[in-house]
Amino acid sequence: MQNIKLSDGCNVKAKILNPEDKAKNLLLACHGAPGLSNHGETELWCSPYTDLFRVLVFDLRGCGHSDQQGPYTHERWSADLDELRQWAGDEKVVFIGASHGGFLGLEYALRYPQHVSALIIGDTAAQFSHGCMLEAYKTALTDPRSKDVVDPDQLMRLFTGTTTSFEDHMGVFAAISPLYAVPDHLASQAEASVGEALSKIIIPIPETNRAAHDYCLSRFDVRDRLHEIRVPTFVFSGRFDWICPPKYTQAIADGIPGAKFVVYEASGHLPAIEEKTKFEKDLREFLKGARIPGLDV
Repeated sequence: MQNIKLSDGCNVKAKILNPEDKAKNLLLACHGAPGLSNHGETELWCSPYTDLFRVLVFDLRGCGHSDQQGPYTHERWSADLDELRQWAGDEKVVFIGASHGGFLGLEYALRYPQHVSALIIGDTAAQFSHGCMLEAYKTALTDPRSKDVVDPDQLMRLFTGTTTSFEDHMGVFAAISPLYAVPDHLASQAEASVGEALSKIIIPIPETNRAAHDYCLSRFDVRDRLHEIRVPTFVFSGRFDWICPPKYTQAIADGIPGAKFVVYEASGHLPAIEEKTKFEKDLREFLKGARIPGLDV
């Protein structure tokens, strides 16, 4: 990983997979779950596309091994994304991200439309803090995998960014973590275990995660602006995604002119891991049809 000093002095860690082939387009791969996830997530599910792209993976500020230096806001993170684009030397990028990475993908496409040639986002929403969050809250309290171990008050503190300690924060995350995978009766169909994959890459930084929930998601709502996104867009969802159920992801595709929407019937929150083969096939077909200048599919 290289150390990139941003304009406000914050150091973020980043690297480009397949950096030698400078003729290839840049895939800007943004991880989700600020304060929990990092570049290991995007490297895991975006590395298959190095035959098509130079793939830029990184730790957002406040995440992974990047500096824990605020502000932790969508505005600042979006600006950081654009500084990383400039560091890589590309005028335009194909953006890819899931979950909170999808929130930031929408923000980036709306704030910097001139620098986006295509958008790939999934298991996400155009607004989180009302219907989406409340539905996830209900699921956590009723799903057999979590209902007996989740404390309702503790879960609400997580969702509202008000956990009281490291133990409080990580305790509730441990209780809900099984929900990110496909339900048990379909687990044998998964090509890889989401739980095993995420357990290897999580670096908990509760302060960042609290800010993501408290400040960012309480204010995030781009539903009325989706029509402004005018680039080829691929939107995906796992049928059993508990945190951003398919209807919220489909609403994004419905709001973006010409967007393609795919639901993965044997996946939870990360279909690119659980249904890797089908996801890669669908994404390559999308990229072929998108006719992105300079992209040879």
